[in-house]
Amino acid sequence: MTKQSTLISALIVDDEKLARANIRCALEDYPHWRVIGECERGDLVLDSVIKLQPKVVFLDIKMPGLNGLKVCHQLQQLVHPPLIIFVTAYDVHAVEAFELCALDYLLKPFDDERLTKTLARIEKLLSVKQSQLQQVTQLDQITQNDTQILDTLIVRSVGRIQLIPVAQINWLSTAGNYIELHLDNQVILHRVSLSYLEKHLPDDDFIRIHRTAMVRLSQVSEFLTLADGQYAVILKSGDKVNVSQTHKERLLTRLGIE
Repeated sequence: MTKQSTLISALIVDDEKLARANIRCALEDYPHWRVIGECERGDLVLDSVIKLQPKVVFLDIKMPGLNGLKVCHQLQQLVHPPLIIFVTAYDVHAVEAFELCALDYLLKPFDDERLTKTLARIEKLLSVKQSQLQQVTQLDQITQNDTQILDTLIVRSVGRIQLIPVAQINWLSTAGNYIELHLDNQVILHRVSLSYLEKHLPDDDFIRIHRTAMVRLSQVSEFLTLADGQYAVILKSGDKVNVSQTHKERLLTRLGIE
């Protein structure tokens, strides 16, 4: 597992005492983890999270007071919500849980291997160097430090969180409210604006060449002059990306083309 400089604090929420004990005992085998509190009712969770500030909440779904899905919704309204791991005997709520930004969904009874994989994912997320990791969104990465240069993009979709090293991105293009991250063998959709990424990707690596596209300079293999005063570049991947008149001169200068 990834080494942590500080312990990962956890809150366990389940109306069954034995279920809470099972999770607590299981976490004792992982030296980077520390249980800092327990709740047996859903309506007590919000106050406990505000008071204890756990990094992770292990959350049951069917509980008295307030069910786990409603608790999850409450926690997502916090400025810096904890990571949510649902632990439940019912799999019918899995899709809704992920839509509410749960990181994972453990079905009771879970085995050691399944728990280890879940904890490893969390440790990997928390090892990413950001000022606030609980929110786990790219928007927070950017807004918390307006000058931060990112080396990893955190891309979230239903039931999945991907850590994309910036070094693997060849170019980027707009796609409605999303950005397409073009890697060697895949294209990944990421909900963030191109203008934000222009500010927070390494300037010596990436350059804006069109209002809809940025490219990694080292990926450019050809510069093309097309008909009707249009321009484009060919990347090493074979992709062709349009270049606007506005960005042409700066691109040529960066490429060392007079």
